[in-house]
Amino acid sequence: MLHNDADFPSIHLKGANFGIRVVFPEELPDDVLLEKFESISKETYVLPVGTGVVLDFQSRSCSEDLIGKILLGAVWPKDLNILAWIASDGETAARFRRAGFKTEEPGGRDLYDRSETLILDHSLRSGQHEESFGDVVLAGHLNSGAEIFAGGSVSVLGSLKGLVHAGRLGTEGVYILAKSFESQQLRIGDRLCSQLNSDMKWWKKPVIITLEEEGLLFRDWKMDTGNDAT
Repeated sequence: MLHNDADFPSIHLKGANFGIRVVFPEELPDDVLLEKFESISKETYVLPVGTGVVLDFQSRSCSEDLIGKILLGAVWPKDLNILAWIASDGETAARFRRAGFKTEEPGGRDLYDRSETLILDHSLRSGQHEESFGDVVLAGHLNSGAEIFAGGSVSVLGSLKGLVHAGRLGTEGVYILAKSFESQQLRIGDRLCSQLNSDMKWWKKPVIITLEEEGLLFRDWKMDTGNDAT
């Protein structure tokens, strides 16, 4: 069944040092995702900098049936060199690992560039997505349904209500900082923290979140004392 492209967001193709990152919008129904993915020509994936492909499902829930259809409909017919299947949804990432797919960013730590800081001077609305191999600073609000993925740390100088994934490349020593924490899910590295709610003592407060051995550690962010955590 053919669909009107204007009714749905597009699949995003982003150049990277390994080749192409294919970003699947979470809002796409499975059949539309397959239709759009299959319609991309094989030649589109070939760049001078490389021919590898990363499939990035963001926070989308991906069933085993959809995985099979993606392989049969687009990956195998186009003979794509898939370097990794990336997902911030825990169950989806687990399915990818059970299937034997690589689930880490190509190059790992070598891709992280602290000098590549992405500074956003506006708020992000639901459905908007930003990513960087380095750090990200958002001088606004991250609203529910918006996402930031970073190889390094993420600082939100407003309300953090959406999804943040810091340290996505396995980088050590990264953090998430928010002037007002109001998110129900976030991730640092491979550690996911979900089911967060307003019962938490740091809800709607300045907070800095780091990765410790036991999991994610939340601490007050003391903005009046040099922004040091306590």
